[in-house]
Amino acid sequence: MSPFFPESPFSGPRMDSLIARIPRSLIPMALITGIVVHLYRVFVLASPTITFGWISLFLAGAGEYVLLLSLTTVYLGNHPVRQWIWRVPLFTVAEWLVEAAAVAVLIRVRFERIGSEPARAGDLSSIVIDRLIWHGAAIITFSFILAVVVQTVRYALLKHEHRDSTAIRIHDEREMEKAEEEIEAREAREGRH
Repeated sequence: MSPFFPESPFSGPRMDSLIARIPRSLIPMALITGIVVHLYRVFVLASPTITFGWISLFLAGAGEYVLLLSLTTVYLGNHPVRQWIWRVPLFTVAEWLVEAAAVAVLIRVRFERIGSEPARAGDLSSIVIDRLIWHGAAIITFSFILAVVVQTVRYALLKHEHRDSTAIRIHDEREMEKAEEEIEAREAREGRH
């Protein structure tokens, strides 16, 4: 039986299809996330023909966040955790801009709703700010929790496999990279003077 993870990494040229590149790209994933989440909201939550009880309304609202955070995980899962510190805010802003554009277009064609009433142009700023606050808080909080879980599980797996030396080596490599970056920055500053 072949091992789940090969002993030596693949060293040939990488040939990715468009479908494989999309989850690694910020703009396409933010575009997909913003459109899918907002369309879900428009068709499920804001439809005047659907009458919800409190439990159904809660479940429908939870579905919006399940979609949002699932698509965020698809994007972040393709990148190392140490890059999430800049990827999460950029993804949040890009997703918000896509949703803001979708709201503006839907208000223009009189399809956006606030409850059972059609939204007007004056409602645009409140809807967009609401989306930034709620979706932004959800993405950032979830990403932080996900990063902690991922790092904890990685460390636990290394400990379980008695690979403490691997965990130490990875930490030492990160410290060495930071030191080299500081030396390069210092040399660049001294070279300018």
